[in-house]
Amino acid sequence: MIRTDEIRRLAQAPTVLVFAVVLVVMLGLRVNVEIVMKAAGIPKNAAGIGGFVNGAHALVTPALVMVAAVAPIGLIAGGVVTMFGGRRGMQMVGTSLGVLLLLGSVTALID
Repeated sequence: MIRTDEIRRLAQAPTVLVFAVVLVVMLGLRVNVEIVMKAAGIPKNAAGIGGFVNGAHALVTPALVMVAAVAPIGLIAGGVVTMFGGRRGMQMVGTSLGVLLLLGSVTALID
C-alpha cells in the first residue's frame, strides 16, 4: 500500500512535473497517430488487419536492419568478455543472437 508521504514525495519530483507538462501540451496540440502512420508509410485507406500488417512491416524492417548491424559488435564484445573470464559474456552473446532471431521471426510471422 502506498502511503501519503510517498505520494507527496513522488509528486514533488521534477520528472513527474515535466512529464505532466509534456502530456498536457501534447493533448493540447492534439498530436495523433497520423504522425507515426506517415513516418511508417502506412496508407490512409488501410483498415483492420491490413493496417496492422503494413505498420508491422514498416516498423520491423528498419529495426531488423539496425539490430543486424549492431549484433556483430555484441557478439565480439561477449566473446572478449568470456575470453577474459567474465560471467556475463555468454549472456551478451545470447542476447545479441536472441534479439536478432526474435525480430527475424516477427518479420516471418507477419508475412
